[in-house]
Amino acid sequence: MDDELPYEGVKVLDLSQGIAGPYCAMHFARNGADVVKLEPPGSGCWSRQLGKPVGDQTAHSVTVHRGKRSLAVDLKSAEGLEIAKRLAAKSNILVQNYRVGKLKKFGLDYDSIFKINPKIIYVAVTGFGQMGPRRHQPATDSVMQAYTGMMSINKDVNGLPQRINMLAIDFSAGLYAFQAAASALYGQAVKGKGKLIETSLLEAAMVFQEAAIIESYLQEGKPEPIGMPVGSFRTKDGFMSINARRDSQFKSFCNLIGRKEWVSDHRFIGPRERVANHEILMSQIRPIIETKTSDEWNKLLSDADILNAKVHTHMDLLNDPQVSAAKAISWVENDTLGNIPMASIPGQPMPIAGDKLSHSPHVGEHNQEILNELGYSTSDIKNLKDEGIIGTFTP
Repeated sequence: MDDELPYEGVKVLDLSQGIAGPYCAMHFARNGADVVKLEPPGSGCWSRQLGKPVGDQTAHSVTVHRGKRSLAVDLKSAEGLEIAKRLAAKSNILVQNYRVGKLKKFGLDYDSIFKINPKIIYVAVTGFGQMGPRRHQPATDSVMQAYTGMMSINKDVNGLPQRINMLAIDFSAGLYAFQAAASALYGQAVKGKGKLIETSLLEAAMVFQEAAIIESYLQEGKPEPIGMPVGSFRTKDGFMSINARRDSQFKSFCNLIGRKEWVSDHRFIGPRERVANHEILMSQIRPIIETKTSDEWNKLLSDADILNAKVHTHMDLLNDPQVSAAKAISWVENDTLGNIPMASIPGQPMPIAGDKLSHSPHVGEHNQEILNELGYSTSDIKNLKDEGIIGTFTP
């Protein structure tokens, strides 16, 4: 399998913590690159404390570190810094997400690394960006969902802004960073030049919402629904998402629910009219949808060629026949978390139990192996361990 992976032979040094940077580096690992995850001894990358931990793993750490090798090194020591610089000198790509300017005092900033490796592709992910009044402020996914307006377009029935209950901006930032670094890697191979890539959670959140931002601007901050009837509806036993905004679908929907007169009703006769009168329309539809189960509506709506879906939980998906047929989930035995579902990443090998590309390393799991490759002897490594410069997970 390794011979068929596009980034075999590429070396990546992952100095980042959390989600965005590690997720970027993970995609290189899953495509065959040798990714060294350099993390603090003991607790390791803070993704390992994000959520419910089992040993030194969480759902997030298992997701963002697949296929990597872990080297646990104390960068506050001179010897630890020397190890990091040796790795950087041999790497095609370096990924970090420290606060603006923090790595300069360690000699791990772009200008310092460029001197020892002028072909390096240096990816720096920050919260608010390298410039501006907030550049030194910390930022998390929840902070950025609020700051960039994502919560303002995701309100509950009482109008209270809600965060999406997953790290949507962190993961999208990681994907954008990977995209930029992958393009730069092609340039490195063809032209022999490196590149400094500076991006942020702020920029990722803005481009992720670009169409919504433009729409808000064009509608002076009061964007209207994309069409009607569109939304979530309570059923007899759950919830449905229904989209019947097009004229043909609206006509079929009216026939299905026994409201044929709505087709010629001046309030609902066209898309603009339905949007203008959406509160009236939705208030009359909701009681009708509550009369049947989600499965009943799913069949009726699908037979009428009207866009719909049951609102599933993640647990529902694990036994869903369509998810199974699409091979969107594979079950992989993890040595800490047990048998867990892993999603298939488009264009990458499917997760397979026992495969190194599906394995998420423990803190410092590959200390000996990586340091041997850098020329450190067994006695050197023992001394580094005795001095606390390298380490493994300590519960």
